[in-house]
Amino acid sequence: MMSTQDLARPVRLPRRSRQGVVMGMDGWQLTCLTTAAIIVLIAVNRFGPPGLLYGAPLYLPIGVFAFVTVHGDSAPRQVGLWVMKQIRHATGATKQVYRPERARLAGTLNLPGARASIQLWDVDDVACVYNPHDRSVSVTAEVEVQGFLMKDLGERHDLMQQWEPVLASFTQRPGIKRAVLQERTIPTTIRPARDHYESLPTKRKPGPDSPLARNYDAVMNRSEPYAVSHRNYLTFTLDLIALGPQLKSLGGGEAAVKALAALEARNLADALSSARVHVRRWLTARDVAALARIGFDPEFAANVQNRDDDHGGVDPIAIGPMYLEEPRGKNGIVYTDSGVHTTMWIHEWPRSNAAVGFVEPIVFARTPGTGEAITHIFSIVMTPVSVKKAMRRIEDDKKVWRGNERLRAKRGVDGSAADAADWEALERQEEEIVAGHGEFRYGAYLTVTATSEEKLDQSIAGMRNALARAGMEPQVLYCQQAEALMLNVLPIGLGMK
Repeated sequence: MMSTQDLARPVRLPRRSRQGVVMGMDGWQLTCLTTAAIIVLIAVNRFGPPGLLYGAPLYLPIGVFAFVTVHGDSAPRQVGLWVMKQIRHATGATKQVYRPERARLAGTLNLPGARASIQLWDVDDVACVYNPHDRSVSVTAEVEVQGFLMKDLGERHDLMQQWEPVLASFTQRPGIKRAVLQERTIPTTIRPARDHYESLPTKRKPGPDSPLARNYDAVMNRSEPYAVSHRNYLTFTLDLIALGPQLKSLGGGEAAVKALAALEARNLADALSSARVHVRRWLTARDVAALARIGFDPEFAANVQNRDDDHGGVDPIAIGPMYLEEPRGKNGIVYTDSGVHTTMWIHEWPRSNAAVGFVEPIVFARTPGTGEAITHIFSIVMTPVSVKKAMRRIEDDKKVWRGNERLRAKRGVDGSAADAADWEALERQEEEIVAGHGEFRYGAYLTVTATSEEKLDQSIAGMRNALARAGMEPQVLYCQQAEALMLNVLPIGLGMK
């Protein structure tokens, strides 16, 4: 029998390693240091020992710059991203306005850049998203575990134990490229409540002029702005290159890809049901377009949600933004049709053992002043790693750790608690893989959306409070907002490059 304390803290998440390539430094920092060393070498060879003095105005700023941090990241990397954004500004690649009257190639989507060549097919009312660039196909299901966050700790732990083998199986099957778990909180309407009220028999409903009816209408009108919808999705992406023999056995071509996607959708539904995760529905092409449309244009949400079942969703031709811009001088936001967005990367997870469902504060986050729910999309992008590759990665990380330890010993510097935690995490990961657990490379991204910059600032403040309660630390993806927004808004199994 597991103790209450064990149930309260069953989740162990390793901290992000600080070992880097060498001594905790990334490639950008090493490039700066190498450049400074080359300058020193040239100056000394040309002028002798005085060259150290002559070259100091060059190599000292470059060398010091390598150790500066900006927004929690190395300054060389941030400067590189900023320069690339300025190049995009100069070439007009930071603004897109969709013109419906412009002729477009058949089969292309209204998406920025190379994503326009992504194809969206309907196969037995299941949307199959084919990406020709990396030869992959994705299917998306709306899933739910009824009342998960309302269950007690014992039930949550039991559900986690059943979900774990499903995730582990992804690492043992060839051809699974990526799995994306996504939670979306968006404004919604109380139309079901209004429809139910209107459908009541006349004898049970007060007259329209009665004080009771007026009060009830006033309550519904006041509650409309606070109505929100929480939805969970799982996107499953297959690597068609790795599944080449299976596609060949199905006849090859587009028909084989569609057949394989439909087959894997059924397999995934069976696996989820065994873990007591209910597939409410598989998204159709119109559903995928509707999710993207609402993400780019939040004021359009009520329009989509008030449609009946026969006219649900959005035509795929309207999947993308009508307007998208990364503004100059504002590297942490991106504008779309009626929304302003900021996307953050979760770079630190809870450092102490956390309870199952520790993301609850994020799901129900509200703005500090008004108490309104924060419109957001929270995605966890998981890439399965085979046992062989996982063991090789751990061995490589251990070699880096030992190399850093030797360098610290030569400099007479003792290792820190963070270095010890990195080693313990590697040991624990190796033990878990040997015990049969799977490994994923994962990243989490959180997009916060509002209708104005002022409201966005309030929403981000509320979301940062929620992240702090969950024990998570975010980092705004400066100069990468358009790319990050596409990753989160489009439910088609994309990953950050």
